[in-house]
Amino acid sequence: MELGLKGKVAVVTGASKGIGKAIARSLAAEGSEVALCGRDKGELARTAEEIAKEGIKALTVSADLMQPTEAKRLIQETIGRFGRIDILVNNLGGPLHFGSFLELTDDDWKAELEIDLMVAVRMCREAVPFMQRQGGGRIINIASTSGIEMEIKFPDYRVGKTALIALSKYLSVELAPSHILVNTVCPGAVWTPSWEFEADVLSKRNKIPLQEMIEKLKKETDEAIPLGIGQPEEVARIVTFLASPKVTWMTGSTVRIDGGAAKLIL
Repeated sequence: MELGLKGKVAVVTGASKGIGKAIARSLAAEGSEVALCGRDKGELARTAEEIAKEGIKALTVSADLMQPTEAKRLIQETIGRFGRIDILVNNLGGPLHFGSFLELTDDDWKAELEIDLMVAVRMCREAVPFMQRQGGGRIINIASTSGIEMEIKFPDYRVGKTALIALSKYLSVELAPSHILVNTVCPGAVWTPSWEFEADVLSKRNKIPLQEMIEKLKKETDEAIPLGIGQPEEVARIVTFLASPKVTWMTGSTVRIDGGAAKLIL
């Protein structure tokens, strides 16, 4: 199917690696212009080089979006380069802490809610006025199945992703008259570099060599999922579809992609 994305302009946060990188590459493969945001200039440059193979010269913006003024700068640089924004993918996020509820401090909670919720709030606030003037757009928020199912793990992260899902649902209602469609994608266990951070914490906590912990974590997770651990490209394909102007009657939806892991009917 021709998705109609050629010439559209997409902003992807957390685009230097993992799921964000895969999303940016997928959108570029469909002909979209892309603005990539991440903190690591080197990783951003490598992503841009890979996208260049699709004939797309990406805009790279190195920024720490947890700083309140950086969302505005990212959007302004995108408008300055391309003149419009059609697609916003809020992909930045992830667990920052590995403690139990009673171990987490107020500062821990504030930091987690900042990265999982407030960054998306600010990005939407900056991008939406441009989408409204254009007559529409697409916002896709990348949450997690952790925001749908509660396990005894990452309490602040789970609450933050649940809040992001709620933000998407609210915006889908308020922005519908502006023809801005807002949907959420909730990936399950997708192996990305962020897992190595968790493995590092667990290896130190359990006094197990890092590589051994990585293999252990990967094996246990893979075995627990009917279709095994996912790859970033699987998520990217769903996001690319939702970003397409071919999708016109789907907003406020939460799409779970988890290899069959969730023990839910809906």
